[in-house]
Amino acid sequence: MLTDVLAVDVAKALAAVDEWLSEYIRRPHGELGRTGPVCPFVEPAQRADALEIRVRLVGPTPSQTLIDETVRCGLDEFSEVEWKSGNPNLRSLLLVLPDLPAEHLHLLDAAHTALKPESVRRGLMIAQFHQKCEEKAVRNPAFEVSHAPVPMMAVRSMAIHDVLFLADRREWFEEYTKRFGSRYRSGSHGIDPLLTQVYERARAVHAAGS
Repeated sequence: MLTDVLAVDVAKALAAVDEWLSEYIRRPHGELGRTGPVCPFVEPAQRADALEIRVRLVGPTPSQTLIDETVRCGLDEFSEVEWKSGNPNLRSLLLVLPDLPAEHLHLLDAAHTALKPESVRRGLMIAQFHQKCEEKAVRNPAFEVSHAPVPMMAVRSMAIHDVLFLADRREWFEEYTKRFGSRYRSGSHGIDPLLTQVYERARAVHAAGS
């Protein structure tokens, strides 16, 4: 076990993450289905020193319980970070798992599914990234947008565009509405029309089901 941990080249993994952020996440991509970078928040977050990267070693035979707990601890840690940025919307925590074996990448997907409800209740969003991630781009379901050279889980503050990921389940939509509903009620000026469309559709669906 010790040999396996020591064999992990953490510096190389972090260099790969940095290159991925610079050359992929911060850049436009022709298959996104929209203009702008893959994630428009990363560059301003980095400029504001609001992106924290933490390494978590899980060993060669991690259990689902271990991966779940690693992510859950990340949710706790998010609220404990002494953020340098005063803008909470830019704060992001990237948990890098450089030694998670390829045959166990599915544990990260399962952790996302298991812990998304808890993260949403906290006003946070989580997203997994790894070499085999099958998460699709919102505007192009044929494009697997979350491929990354190193397994990781991102934790960030909920943002207004997250209605795209929270509209389907009533309890998630309610948490979203607590934080952003007033933006729509006061007029959707400056809000992407797609977000307004998704919000109004979800509001009608969940109201009908109440």
